[in-house]
Amino acid sequence: MSRITKIKNNSCYTLKIIGTPIGNSMDLSPRGIEAFEQADFILCEDTRVTKKLSQLRNFRIQKLISFNEFNESRKINSVIRKIISGKNVVLSSDAGMPLVSDPGFKLVNACIENNIIIDVVPGPSAIITALVSSGLSSANFYYAGFPSRKKNDRLLKIKKLLNLESTIIWFESPKRVVMFLEELLMIFGNRKAVLARELTKAFQEILRNDLNSLITNLKSRDNIKGEVVILLEGFTPRREKVITQDIKKKIKTLLEFDTLKSVVNKIANETHIQKKIIYNEALKIKDFK
Repeated sequence: MSRITKIKNNSCYTLKIIGTPIGNSMDLSPRGIEAFEQADFILCEDTRVTKKLSQLRNFRIQKLISFNEFNESRKINSVIRKIISGKNVVLSSDAGMPLVSDPGFKLVNACIENNIIIDVVPGPSAIITALVSSGLSSANFYYAGFPSRKKNDRLLKIKKLLNLESTIIWFESPKRVVMFLEELLMIFGNRKAVLARELTKAFQEILRNDLNSLITNLKSRDNIKGEVVILLEGFTPRREKVITQDIKKKIKTLLEFDTLKSVVNKIANETHIQKKIIYNEALKIKDFK
C-alpha cells in the first residue's frame, strides 16, 4: 500500500461522489448528469460501464480513470493532487452508491485529511430498495456486506448476528446463494427471509417466504441470474407474560373453591403463562388470605 501524503491545502476544493443506477439507467438524477458533465476526471470501477451509462443517458464525459479495489491505494495521491490543482473530480461506481461494498473509503478519508469537501449526489441503493420492498421491518437494519469466501470466517460472522434485533442484509453471488441460505437456516432456524434479484431491471424478482421455502424454490431452478440481495428477519426476544390484576383477581376467586394445583393448571391453560410464575403468585395470594 502506498503512503498517503498529506498535502498542504487551505482552499475549499471538492470531491463529488455520484450514486449511479443499480439497473434502470433512468434512475440517474439530472443533478448526477450535470456533475458528470462538469467533471474533468471521472473515477470509476470499470470505464466501459460508465461510458455505456453516458451513451444511454446522452451526456458528455471528459476523462475516465479506472479506480477500483486493486489500484485505489496507489492512485490516491494522484487524485488528491488533481483536486488541489483545481480539477473537478468525480467518484462513481458501476452501480449504486460508491463506498458501499465498493472502492472509495480510503480516498474519502484522504480528502478529509486534506480539507477537501465531500459533496454527495445521492443515487439508487440496492440495500434500501430491497429493504423497503421486502415487508420486513425497516425500523432498524444491519448491512453485513458480502459474506466471506472462507467458510469458517463466514460462519463465525453469521453466528455473531444471531441475537441482532434488526433486519440483516447481505449481497451474494447467484452461484453461492443457495449454499449461503442453507447456512443461514442452520444457524438462525427457519426465519422469515427475502431474496431480491435484478432490482429495477426488466426481470426484477422479490421472493418473500421463510428460509426453507426460499431454498426449495431456488433449488428447483436450472440457474439463478443477476445481482442478489438477501434480507433476514431480526431476532425477536421472548417476552415473558406477566400476571395482571385481572388474573390475580381470578386466582383469588378460584382459590375459594379449588385446590392450588387445580387453579394453577386452569390459569396456565387459559393464559399460557408458565406454571411456575402462576404458582408463585397464587401462593402469595393464598398465604395473604
